[in-house]
Amino acid sequence: MARKISRKKSIIVSVLIVIILLAGIRFTSTTNRTQLSQLEIIIRDTIAPLYSGVMQVSRTVVNIGNSITLYNELLEENNDLKEQVRGLVLQNSTMEEYRLENKRLNQLLGLRDSNEDQLELLAAKVIGRNLGNWFDTIVVNKGENHGIRMNMPVINHQGLVGRVVATSRNTAEIMLLLDRDSAVGAMVQQNRTLGVVEATTTEEYPLQMIHISHDAPIDVGDILITSGLGEIFPKGLKIGYVTEVVMAPNGLVKQAMIIPYVEFGKLEEVMVVMQVKELPEELELGEGEE
Repeated sequence: MARKISRKKSIIVSVLIVIILLAGIRFTSTTNRTQLSQLEIIIRDTIAPLYSGVMQVSRTVVNIGNSITLYNELLEENNDLKEQVRGLVLQNSTMEEYRLENKRLNQLLGLRDSNEDQLELLAAKVIGRNLGNWFDTIVVNKGENHGIRMNMPVINHQGLVGRVVATSRNTAEIMLLLDRDSAVGAMVQQNRTLGVVEATTTEEYPLQMIHISHDAPIDVGDILITSGLGEIFPKGLKIGYVTEVVMAPNGLVKQAMIIPYVEFGKLEEVMVVMQVKELPEELELGEGEE
C-alpha cells in the first residue's frame, strides 16, 4: 500500500516538473527582454538537453518521411524505366525483322533483275505450311488472280524450291523438292553427267541422285543443276552438292547423296517462274552455298 502511494506521488511530482518546464520554455521563448533572470537561466540550462533530444527526434522523423517519399519516387521511376526498356526491346526486335526482310527481298530482287531476259518471275510470301510434314508443301499469298498455274517452277536466290501443285484465286500450294513425290531431272555441272534427283527417307541426306551409270564421273563436292529435260523445270537451276557416292545394291548404277542449297526450313519468300524465255546454254540460276 505504501509503495502505491509513493509511486503516485512520484508520478504527480514528475507531471508537475514537466508542467513547470513547459511553462519555462514558453516563458523564455516568448520574452522580449534582452537579459534573463537567474531563474530563467537555470530553467533554460535545465531543459536544453531535453530540447536537443526533441529536435533530434523531430529531425529523425522528418528524415524517415523524406526517405519513404524518395523510395516511392525511385520505385515509380524504376517501373517507368522497365517499361521503356520493354518498349525498346520490342522496337529493336521489330527493326531487326525489317532489316532481315529487306535483305531477303533485295536478294530476290537481285535474282529477278539478273535474269529478266530469261525468266519472268513473280514474288510471293509464304503464309502456310503442311502441318503433317514441315518439308512437304508450303502455301504462298499469290494464286490464279496473279497468273499462277499448275506445275510452275518455284525458286529463290539459293536455287530450286519446288513446283506449284494446287491453286486458288489468291493462294498457291507448292510441293517442295524434299517431298517424296517430287523428282527432277539433274546433271553434274562440271561434266554434265545426267541423273534424277529425288527425296530420301533419311534426315542425314535429304536428297539423292539416282540412275547414274556405274562408270559416270561424279565425285564428292560436285554441284548439281537442273538438266532441263522434261516440261517443268528450266535448265540451270542449282539444286545442291554431292556429299557421298555409293554403288546401288544391284551393282549396275551409282547413286549420290545430296545436300540441297535451299534452306527449306527458313523459307519466307519465293519466286514463281511465270514464263521461261529463251535460255542460254550455260545459264545458272541460284547462288548455291553461301
